Amino acid sequence: MSKKKISPEAQAIISASDAGYHATTVARAEQFLGSHPDSQRAWLDLGLSLGQLARYVEAEQAFLKVIELSGDDPAAAMYGEIGNLYRAKGDFDSAISWYQKQIDADSMDSMGYLLLGNIHMRRGNFTASEAAFHSALACQQVYLDEVHFALGLVNRCMGRLSESKSHFEKAVEFDRNFVEAQIALKDVKSALSES
Repeated sequence: MSKKKISPEAQAIISASDAGYHATTVARAEQFLGSHPDSQRAWLDLGLSLGQLARYVEAEQAFLKVIELSGDDPAAAMYGEIGNLYRAKGDFDSAISWYQKQIDADSMDSMGYLLLGNIHMRRGNFTASEAAFHSALACQQVYLDEVHFALGLVNRCMGRLSESKSHFEKAVEFDRNFVEAQIALKDVKSALSES
């Protein structure tokens, strides 16, 4: 099986993006896109870095370009990235709309449900949050550590510490290096021992 060779220019964009050099990534991606306007990867890296620089309108345009270039099979994850831009701006209603588009485009990937549930939790709508996380569990592509961690968080928010503990334990079981889940598990165990 042969792999397509990446040009040095494309690799330079990826390297800058991976290093968190957002201004450098933008400069390199814009230059690259001048001669390779159909590069979905360059548009993606450009959008991600523009978002990190709080250049939300330009970032959204880059993500919409990725969707356009993906043709009949739109990149569902791009809807989630656009939702993340709106979440970062504090426009939660628009973020929810974009997360729902991600779910509609690929209802078997749990990421859209995770994003939707997290924003509901952030807004204090724990019932909607929990429902979204349970929907994530039914997906074909499910991030079990992340979903159980999210369910642990929302149960902890609702004061259901035993349920929270169970989900945090599952998250750690699926990923022994999940530091946030380990800390949250210690928290609920401590709280339960105080009761």
